[in-house]
Amino acid sequence: MIEWMQTHRKWLVITIWIATVAFIGAGFVGWGQFQFGRKSSTVAKIKNTEVSIQDVQQIYNNLFQEMNKKLGGTLDDATAEKMGLKKQAFQMAIQQGVLRQYAKDLGMYVTEKEIAEQILKYFKDKKTYMLYLRQTGQKAKEFESNLRKQLLVQKLLTALHITPSETLKLTFGSALYNSDSLKIKIINKSSVKVNLSEDEIKAFWEKNKNRYQSPTMYKIAIVTTPIKGVATEKELKEYYSENRNDYKNDKGEILTFDQAKKLVKRDYLAKLSKKDAILAYKKLKEGAENYRLLTLTLNNSIIPEDKMKQLIQNGYVKPFIDQNEYISAKLVEEIKPKPLPFEKAKADVIKDLLNIKTLQALENNAKEALKGDFKGYKTGFVTKYDANKIKGLSPAEATEFLFTEFSLQKAKNYLLIPATNPQKAVVYQVLEQKLLDKAKYEKNKQQVAAMADATLNAALLDDLIKDLMTKYNIVSYVK
Repeated sequence: MIEWMQTHRKWLVITIWIATVAFIGAGFVGWGQFQFGRKSSTVAKIKNTEVSIQDVQQIYNNLFQEMNKKLGGTLDDATAEKMGLKKQAFQMAIQQGVLRQYAKDLGMYVTEKEIAEQILKYFKDKKTYMLYLRQTGQKAKEFESNLRKQLLVQKLLTALHITPSETLKLTFGSALYNSDSLKIKIINKSSVKVNLSEDEIKAFWEKNKNRYQSPTMYKIAIVTTPIKGVATEKELKEYYSENRNDYKNDKGEILTFDQAKKLVKRDYLAKLSKKDAILAYKKLKEGAENYRLLTLTLNNSIIPEDKMKQLIQNGYVKPFIDQNEYISAKLVEEIKPKPLPFEKAKADVIKDLLNIKTLQALENNAKEALKGDFKGYKTGFVTKYDANKIKGLSPAEATEFLFTEFSLQKAKNYLLIPATNPQKAVVYQVLEQKLLDKAKYEKNKQQVAAMADATLNAALLDDLIKDLMTKYNIVSYVK
């Protein structure tokens, strides 16, 4: 079902659009320049059907939310535009307008009674409906106009709907639940042994030396200012009194003075020493030679990564506390990566070459097994959804194997699993096939019927829209 949903994504979006009543906000987006001599909110017209900017915005918001969810909430309007969501929303709004015009040409319309009934389905009573409008800042006229458009398209799709035949349902069932009886042999990469000579290693490094480079290094002038001084009990208590909310335990409870005394002393002396640290930082910026010169990578034990990033970006980093001292720094030079000498790169070279040769040997072993009547275990009849019946593979590996095996339709073959970073070779032979696993089909009959229904009607709708887009004269007001 998920595979079908991904394949027919745009029709799912249309279905979502029809079912959506609320104007879901992702911010109002600019849609380009408009031509004059028409209603300001109209972006296109098909005969006497207008497509409004609100129609486009609503579809855009649905597309935006869908993509934003996939990207973990990181999508912004600029990225969405680069991905073509704005263009896609505009095109889909035109398609909706075309469908509404076609419904009108067929004599279809939506009555006030139908709108009222639909509102009661959504909101149960008028009071809830009016409260919703106030909370969302919508006017009843606009909401009901939008609902009328949705109901008209829904009415058209209902009228055009075709119920799939039993033959078509069985065809879908056969595609989903055909089964193979397999003989399988699994060869683990870890069981394959290869040897490397010094000449091989060196030749591989010579050919690929640009892959083995030193990290980017940074020559840095660093100044440290020790945190020191003397504090009386009275001074510490006064400092604690002024800053007591900064000293809490894991439960959020404020620590007593005695409990927080060490921390209070550290912070108080840091406050006293801060002036000296700032003066040292200013001298560093002015060119004084009050520094130690160090060469460091981005990740090092002296300057934390976030401070290193500030230093690289700005050229300086202001004083910050590290244990019992302030540190400030100036970037002197960025040292670009360069190929490592053989001896320094050797360990990584061996690792990469060993992986390549082991994988080659694994594949050769699989090919050799295919030549004869290899020994393996029999799975019995399995469909692509029977990952739990494949021994020696993890559920993810078994799923990848079965979906690939059924798509290739080869009587005898091998697959490297997982394809992105092979750890196993699965040698297999198809012993027998069934076009339809009747037990699985009967168990999932409703899902198969729904899939056949949705696929059939999505294809018909696709053809209809293409035909109507050619038939109607579509006037666009967006440049």
